Amino acid sequence: MPVMDAVVAVLKSEGVDTAFGCPGAAILPLYKALEADGAIEHLIVRHEEGATHMADGWARTNGNVGVAIGTSGPAGTNMITGLDT
Repeated sequence: MPVMDAVVAVLKSEGVDTAFGCPGAAILPLYKALEADGAIEHLIVRHEEGATHMADGWARTNGNVGVAIGTSGPAGTNMITGLDT
């Protein structure tokens, strides 16, 4: 099983049905696996920080795991504020 397929399987086993993120070159294999599986809805955001706040709000309102996806590089620092909430 390819690694990204395993990531999707773990997310599904944790009850994840929605993820928020901003596609980028380094994370495209995960997006490909998400699309191929089709069980997790992905909502594209304009900025990675927004993805983290959306995932946080999602988790707080429904009790499920909130997932924010970002690529390498600046996305990591852009996600810090939302991850700290």
